[in-house]
Amino acid sequence: MATKTAKSFGYNSILPDLEQKNRVFILTGSKSPIRMMIPVKHTGRKPLTYFDGKLNRALRYATNQITPFVDEQDGVVTLEPITFENGTLIVPDWNVNLQKFLLIHPLYGKKFIELDKEKNASVEVESLYSELDAQIAAKNLDINDLEAIARVVMKGNVSTLTSSELRRDMILWAKKNPGEFMNLVDDENLKLRNLAVRAVEMGVLHIKGDNRTVTWADDKNNKIMVTPFGENVYGALAMFFKTDEGLDVLQNITNKL
Repeated sequence: MATKTAKSFGYNSILPDLEQKNRVFILTGSKSPIRMMIPVKHTGRKPLTYFDGKLNRALRYATNQITPFVDEQDGVVTLEPITFENGTLIVPDWNVNLQKFLLIHPLYGKKFIELDKEKNASVEVESLYSELDAQIAAKNLDINDLEAIARVVMKGNVSTLTSSELRRDMILWAKKNPGEFMNLVDDENLKLRNLAVRAVEMGVLHIKGDNRTVTWADDKNNKIMVTPFGENVYGALAMFFKTDEGLDVLQNITNKL
């Protein structure tokens, strides 16, 4: 005869293996009131429910119950307010029921979160590694590639900077914007875009007043291409260099630079 498996009940049906330890919960946002109470029971005017996969079940925090679900609570319940003082609520390890109630509370992640030092430190380490990787890439990147990135992200005429000034500024920029910097390092069109800018600055190519038509600087009637409407002329040139016709133009520019 088959035995029946006991039905999962109360807090253990939601968070059965929660580690027993002191936990600190903090209010989110830049400003925290001196004292803030959060709802502890479901009412018609202020619903407080938890979706268990099938139903939205009414919640109620009672200190004399081992379940947060109203439909599972028996007898007289003892309610207790949940209050954040100066934006913080410290829950000792012995009060596991309150910890679990806070973790399933509808306001968790919206109005308050758990302060997890280990998790926060892990995130901080990942951020530091990201910054470090970007700075190392900026330190070791070929100066021409670094110049290409600088033209995209820096204001002013990059050509006036010395190699040392350019590398210094880009190492600092990479530290502040590691993700964006690494994306630009992997951008296959970046070198071609930089070459187009240099060709114009060095007087090999000429961009007419419409900011769309590109010609040879020494023969302004010899049109190379017309930038599609709404596109950046240098970005369009970079794409043009990948075409059969553009490869011949690219080789000609390279020979003249």
